[in-house]
Amino acid sequence: MPKTYPIATTEQTTNDVIVFDQEGDWAEAASVVWRWSAPGGSGTPWYNLSDVRLRSTKAYGTVVLVAASGGRTAMLRKSTRQIVWQVSTPEDNPHAIERLPGGVIVTASTKPGRLRFYADSTHTKPFRTISLPLAHGVLYDPARTALWAIGDKELIRYSLSGKGSGTKIAVHSRVSFKGTGHDLQPVYGEPDALWFTDTYGVYRLDATTNTYEEVDGTNHVKAYISQPTGIRARATADYAGPRDWGGPTIDFFDADGKKAFSRTRPGAEFYKVRLWTPDFH
Repeated sequence: MPKTYPIATTEQTTNDVIVFDQEGDWAEAASVVWRWSAPGGSGTPWYNLSDVRLRSTKAYGTVVLVAASGGRTAMLRKSTRQIVWQVSTPEDNPHAIERLPGGVIVTASTKPGRLRFYADSTHTKPFRTISLPLAHGVLYDPARTALWAIGDKELIRYSLSGKGSGTKIAVHSRVSFKGTGHDLQPVYGEPDALWFTDTYGVYRLDATTNTYEEVDGTNHVKAYISQPTGIRARATADYAGPRDWGGPTIDFFDADGKKAFSRTRPGAEFYKVRLWTPDFH
């Protein structure tokens, strides 16, 4: 039977990563299965946590990758919550973070619009920077030894070879669409498919043909994921409250995209939603 993973969120009111039991009442403390608070808030580079994901490493065990749009990216051990790598880039606006097997950390910043590549926890200066206007998302693809990155009207697949600071990155292919690209996540259980979002909707990409179809016409979807069971989750800007790009509710859908239920945490400003698993597919 397919597994149901907990749901990880970046919650910007408290500036926390909060991981919930999907079936729980998110207003109650009992629904929280893991939590981490960023060590700074307004006026610091830790302001507005914008991404989280879980990854497996040989050097550190299971790690949590976090990005804050105030200008901070970091990697911490899941077990101890201790930060083992971090970079402050107040000149940037980091929206996403990924780790490649072999120890490279990749960040995506909307301003000035670029990807930065770091050789893991021993390096805080990038060994490679790639321009990508309005870069919002990055995702490693183990089925293709590739990195996908999404920005303004474009989803790019990069081929990868080598490791560490010797990693070679080359454009393999490009997919165009009409809006500003925002999120990029796997369709779990289907290694040839990806979800991506832009200003105008949510799309399912066939990674073998680079063709896509719209699955949800909702505007300003900040994150879109699916469980191995087929259940999908969506974080959408509600244009209310102090952060009009977030909201207190995550909507869930069945495998056909039909609304199934919602989870609400009063006062929350959810920006990203992720599956709490280190697996890519």
